[in-house]
Amino acid sequence: MNTITKLAGQPSHRRASWQRWLTRGLIALAFILVALAMTGASYQAVAARADMRNYPPPGQLVDVGGYQLHIYCQGEGSPTVLLDEASIDTVSDWVWVQSEVARTTRVCAYDRAGLGWSDLSPSAPDAEQNTAALHTLLQKAGIEAPYILVGHSFGGLYARAFTEEHADEVAGLVLIEAFHPDNRTRLGLPETMPNAPDEGQIAIGQFLSRFGFFRLVSFMPVDAVLPQQQQQELRAYYASPKYLDQVRAITGAFPQLLAQVRETGDLVDLPLTVVLGTASENWTGEMRTMQDELTALSSNGRQYPVEGADHLSLVHNEEHARHTTQAILEMVELVRTD
Repeated sequence: MNTITKLAGQPSHRRASWQRWLTRGLIALAFILVALAMTGASYQAVAARADMRNYPPPGQLVDVGGYQLHIYCQGEGSPTVLLDEASIDTVSDWVWVQSEVARTTRVCAYDRAGLGWSDLSPSAPDAEQNTAALHTLLQKAGIEAPYILVGHSFGGLYARAFTEEHADEVAGLVLIEAFHPDNRTRLGLPETMPNAPDEGQIAIGQFLSRFGFFRLVSFMPVDAVLPQQQQQELRAYYASPKYLDQVRAITGAFPQLLAQVRETGDLVDLPLTVVLGTASENWTGEMRTMQDELTALSSNGRQYPVEGADHLSLVHNEEHARHTTQAILEMVELVRTD
């Protein structure tokens, strides 16, 4: 009987011992995870402060109603050229274009809410929100009309919306392969933001970004043809939690943004230039047809081809950007003579 009792007790003893080691292991793992999270959060905070010191905003921050937008102006003269960037770009992406336009007139690049050095907007970043915020920004910064709006890719949507609302202040419009509001449906695609991750991926990314994960993996490529300073500025932005917060915000507002721009009217006889790269997907097929439709919005519209350029190189590549700049400067001269 004693032998039986002893044998029967061995598995119970081993099980209890195994459970104690498992509990200790889980507790240790929890401590390790907490320590890693605290280390990651500290790393992110320290690196973010270093970014603020190393890459301060080149322009000024202006309160537009409880949050600040960043605007960077160079040069002197009228009309003022306003540069509106692509979906996740910042004023840093305009370096080649802005520096050249500034030789002839005042040129201002601004970061829409959530981009670059601008704060996130408390409301959805759609066309109405951006138009109101941009107009407030220009007024408070003392940047007077007339304006020539330049919109690259998604920036063309916002430029069109601003022109619709403040037509009396806009002297000309330059669309650099602007996004057509019917682009997705015309291509048989769901009306979601192109190349955007799904909501679950964005949520995971937002969580990880707060612990410095994206500083380690550098998941967002930066165009190597930009100057080193601007590359570093963009890396700092992409490593910030604000970047993915903005991706989530614009992804959610995207259908509304398209709907609002669809409701805008034509441009009558407003001077309009549509810049196209001959190596871009916008140069042929249905995409080209949509660019032709954008050109036809004004009876005073024309197209300006840039040989060998693609969608991004029209702004990022120094040589191609020089031709894009020429299209803008021709618009400046046209407006001045009028």
